[in-house]
Amino acid sequence: LLSKLQVREVTLQHDRASWPKMREQFAKTFKTKTRDEWCKVFEGSDACFAPVLSWSEARRHPQSMLRNSYVTVAGVEQPAPAPRFSRTPAKLRGAPPERGEGGAQALADWGFDSDEVKQLRSLGLGIKE
Repeated sequence: LLSKLQVREVTLQHDRASWPKMREQFAKTFKTKTRDEWCKVFEGSDACFAPVLSWSEARRHPQSMLRNSYVTVAGVEQPAPAPRFSRTPAKLRGAPPERGEGGAQALADWGFDSDEVKQLRSLGLGIKE
């Protein structure tokens, strides 16, 4: 990791007092390249890294496709069940709820009263019954 980052000044990683300086140094270094540029730097190395991907990018990432990490159920593409067991494969029962569907009940379950739910609805949060 350090060689790929071209970090020359190495502080002791187990010395918690040095962590703020280390964090600052890493942040400064990571700001020098785009995500895709860093991927090119780290690909093929033994450094443990992964890019932060958007939903669309994650679905189409080669590793996700290789592992069949996404499935389509009732016309909705979604993450496949995990973990996967060979003797008891998991199955999805159906498509996930629509945005906001069941929201009022979830809020009630979390202790929100009907007036609070109405107030949240008035904010345009898409909360459905």
